Amino acid sequence: MAGRSRVALSQLAIGLGLVAVSLVLVIGALRFPPEMGFVILGAHVYPCAVGAFLGAVGLLLSYQACTGGFRELAEPGDDSAQAQPGGRLGAAWVTAGLVAIAVLINLIGFVLAAGLLFACSARGFGSRRPLRDLAIGIALTLPIYWLFNAGLGVALPPLVNAWI
Repeated sequence: MAGRSRVALSQLAIGLGLVAVSLVLVIGALRFPPEMGFVILGAHVYPCAVGAFLGAVGLLLSYQACTGGFRELAEPGDDSAQAQPGGRLGAAWVTAGLVAIAVLINLIGFVLAAGLLFACSARGFGSRRPLRDLAIGIALTLPIYWLFNAGLGVALPPLVNAWI
């Protein structure tokens, strides 16, 4: 794949699609009335940050598509394509994580449920270290929990429910 110099049109469409989604998100966020702010930050801050991140990823994917295609992507006839994670089993793990967070968020709290979602998603993408993935998921979720509760004043389900 490194020797190709063609533009991968389907991959370019993915990158440009992400850029378009990011623009719609940022434009929509900037249209929020200023009085919609929460405790510290305005209502537009988080959607603009997510939009900026999506736009940057879309631009990087578009660049890769124009310079030979996505990097580290196995060729269709390549034997290593069979070892790639994902497929139906990977989708089942991610779906199980989504169902688990929906069912468990009020029982075990936001942080633990979101950590479980992260661990299930990591398993769906090929990870074989569930305890490490759960710890990473919890570590990533804690700042989000604190930002929503303290920064925005939005009450998420408790950090950890009282019975745990």
